[in-house]
Amino acid sequence: MKYMTCLLFSGLIVSSLTEGASAVQPFAVLDIAEDAVTIPQVPYEQTRNIPPSHSVEETKRRLAQEVSIQIANDIAYGLVVAHDKKQIRYGTRMYRKVQTAINLLRRGAGLDGASRRSGVPRSVLDQLMTWGQQRPGASLYHVE
Repeated sequence: MKYMTCLLFSGLIVSSLTEGASAVQPFAVLDIAEDAVTIPQVPYEQTRNIPPSHSVEETKRRLAQEVSIQIANDIAYGLVVAHDKKQIRYGTRMYRKVQTAINLLRRGAGLDGASRRSGVPRSVLDQLMTWGQQRPGASLYHVE
């Protein structure tokens, strides 16, 4: 209770100082009843405008990253299919390069950039992606 009265008096002092210093209406002080404290509503004019949460560029970047992650998931599943078809064996150099491409894609690199930086030909990534898109739950998207 002592803390509440201290806050009340400090609020009164601050409001009386700001009342004389500015033409804007000061914030109302808390009304204290016997057992309840009521907080007055802040007038609409005194609230600030909050900017929109995401810009168009931010939305495009997030969408591109989600598509890149989906492509990485398709390639990862396609790598399992390739192993089953005895095309790319586990632990080989090509297998490790494809894993590098998957990691690059999950970090937001594009398909061409991941292909170039990992050393995997784009045709191999396209084939793995095609095999991975045939799994249940795979979503379809447009890849350029």
